[in-house]
Amino acid sequence: MKIITIMSDEHSYEMMRFAADHPILKTPNLDRLALESVVFDSCYTPCPVCAPARASFMTGRYVNRLGTWDNATPYDGKVPGLSHCLAEHNKSYICIGKTHFHYEGDYGFTHEEFAGYMHRPDMGCFFRDQRTGRVGAEKRFEKIGLKTEESYDDKVLKAALNWLEAHGQEEDWNLYVGFLDPHFPFYVKEENWNHFSELITEVPPALRPPFTSLNEHLNWLRTYFKCESLPEETAIKLLIGYHCAIAELDEHLGMLLDKIDELGLKEDTILCYTSDHGEQLGHHGLWWKCTMFEQSSHVPMIVRVPGITPKRISAPVNLTDWFPTVCDYLGLPAPQGLDGQSLRSFIETGKGEEHQDFSFSEYHAHGIPAGMFMIRWKQYKYVYYCYGTPQLFDLARDPGEDHCLLETAGEDPMVRITAEECHKRLLFVCNPYEADRRAREFQRRTKKELGITEYITDMGSCALPHPEAII
Repeated sequence: MKIITIMSDEHSYEMMRFAADHPILKTPNLDRLALESVVFDSCYTPCPVCAPARASFMTGRYVNRLGTWDNATPYDGKVPGLSHCLAEHNKSYICIGKTHFHYEGDYGFTHEEFAGYMHRPDMGCFFRDQRTGRVGAEKRFEKIGLKTEESYDDKVLKAALNWLEAHGQEEDWNLYVGFLDPHFPFYVKEENWNHFSELITEVPPALRPPFTSLNEHLNWLRTYFKCESLPEETAIKLLIGYHCAIAELDEHLGMLLDKIDELGLKEDTILCYTSDHGEQLGHHGLWWKCTMFEQSSHVPMIVRVPGITPKRISAPVNLTDWFPTVCDYLGLPAPQGLDGQSLRSFIETGKGEEHQDFSFSEYHAHGIPAGMFMIRWKQYKYVYYCYGTPQLFDLARDPGEDHCLLETAGEDPMVRITAEECHKRLLFVCNPYEADRRAREFQRRTKKELGITEYITDMGSCALPHPEAII
């Protein structure tokens, strides 16, 4: 069996034309893939920021168990991941493109190119106890423009196409392709910029105040990302840039799909498209990611399996589920203690009676003073803030997450029962206060060990720390 996993960076589920009937998006190849695949309409990231999400994706385990709390402590391979499992069973794992893993790690890759390892810690997590702006945040708003040279994703695509051309006919391989788009910065093709700049000329109403779901934790995050007073013309440029980046991701995906067809691989190759997390894109007055709102936490999961009837799955699933799914299709025993569970039953029958009935996410990184946890159960989303007030949203009736049921209908017995059911599932995963304590203690200790006294971007020879797992 051949398996291709394609992971983009910062792609929200709703930003695919087929998913939300988006009127102006250009995603013909994602739409084409979806028509041939099993689409998981409620897939969530285990953490809405890059390094922790990718650590969980690779290992099938949650962040609070890995100790990969933030973008300063990326996965280093000490907890065995999917690539180690395949190597153990003499199966290949080819890595082409962004990983956001520790540069000193050992991952057992058979082949790698443009692996995108991390070499320096993101300083923000060491200043979570201070309500402060992110150093250099405004530069991200400024980094929007026309593409003038070959991009990182162009190089990744070329390497992936070359590898498939040279090795696609071989038996039993696993190819991972990691794209940077649609993550900032937005350097995009002129034709796409011209196309979307004619269509996006004003900020939509959903991105304007009042922002009814902001609380103290989230207001800290607005301060951190310096988006409390973003000029309208900048917001419009960001919207144009994101739409362009998605279009260019889609173009790259289309070239990969065409190559798979050209080489005759479609009939014996499983293909999965997903993303590490989404992009807040101005909703609720927030940009970048790092929240549990749908724009940040809800990600694509599209799986094409030869011979399987296309279908849509509404049950909540998680990125951690991909590791055991690969094992299931390769006939390998999944390691004991994984948090993820195989999606094979959903893929083949549309039902997953043995799969847990909720999805989980957590956040312990920059911009927020204490841990944030999410449970998606049935049509509800429950967000728990350590030392704050929880939120409960009914996504079926309130897809914009503008009305917290615990505030508007807190005395309703069904609302209270729903919140209790969600909290029960949170406690099944972890004790939120214990996880929060470990995260903040690790960050304080690491800050001291690294000799960090002020928030700067030029860290010189500052070492990248290793996480402390409790597995």
